[in-house]
Amino acid sequence: MKIEKLYYFLSVAKHRNFTKAAQECHIAQPAISKQMLSLEKELGFLLFERKNRRVELTEAGKEFYQSISCLIDEYEASVRRVQQLPEEASHLCVELVL
Repeated sequence: MKIEKLYYFLSVAKHRNFTKAAQECHIAQPAISKQMLSLEKELGFLLFERKNRRVELTEAGKEFYQSISCLIDEYEASVRRVQQLPEEASHLCVELVL
């Protein structure tokens, strides 16, 4: 799973709208929709209830959102910490196992 897909998920969850999330993420709306379907398939559960032009998080989606929000915050904090290290010690390899 690529981290971009998790950023897309957070954006869709925030906006409750694929078009607005796609604009924020600078990708086409069909691409973000496809990414969310792929994520749901990969996870084995629905993240969103799709209603007309809006989407709502399912209960599983709400739980996943909380976990992924914390995970992304920690990831970004880790990157910032490593960027402040001297250059010779600044190689970072992060692997997320979901």
